[in-house]
Amino acid sequence: MESFSGEIKSVKMDLDACQVSFTAGEGSGLTGVEYEGPKDLTPETSFADGTLTITQNSVSGIRKGIMAISKPKLMVTIGKDMLLNNLDVHIAAGDISMNGISADLFSEIVDAGNISISDSNFLKAEIGTKAGNINISNTNLNMVVIDAKVGSVKLDAIEDLDQYTIECRAKTGDIRIGEESYGKEYISKGSDIDYIKITVNAGSIEIN
Repeated sequence: MESFSGEIKSVKMDLDACQVSFTAGEGSGLTGVEYEGPKDLTPETSFADGTLTITQNSVSGIRKGIMAISKPKLMVTIGKDMLLNNLDVHIAAGDISMNGISADLFSEIVDAGNISISDSNFLKAEIGTKAGNINISNTNLNMVVIDAKVGSVKLDAIEDLDQYTIECRAKTGDIRIGEESYGKEYISKGSDIDYIKITVNAGSIEIN
């Protein structure tokens, strides 16, 4: 894969079958994009005008099965002091991990895979999964909307939960806020600006 570096403002990613990691490292701007895996699954990558764009051709069901064994990986490293305007990620099949990343707007859809986010900072986040767990720890989220079809959501917020308006609904699982357990719905009124909204069809919700 070609080497990319330079000032970065946004990321647009659309992958069919790949594990992805975003990591904050030394330096500034985009400092590295690396891929490990079969050559025929290598994503197409471009970097222009501060926007990193990564796409992957459609992968057949057979290739997705092979992916479970070969585990292609894409690793993106961004300077730890970098604030992105937009971070837009769609992965059809594959886990994603994110550590130390900051963005004004974070939008992520994973059809089948787990999401792990830590030590990050997002002004607004919209996260959706069809099948997979979501684990967010030590992360500042001013406004977050999470919609999980099958899978549990665990969120450890940095700020005091009292500042948030919180709306949680779990159709077939339990809701836990701090030390207290609730039924299928929990609503609390806080700030009109800061909010947490989580909907889970099959799975539990835990917020600390």
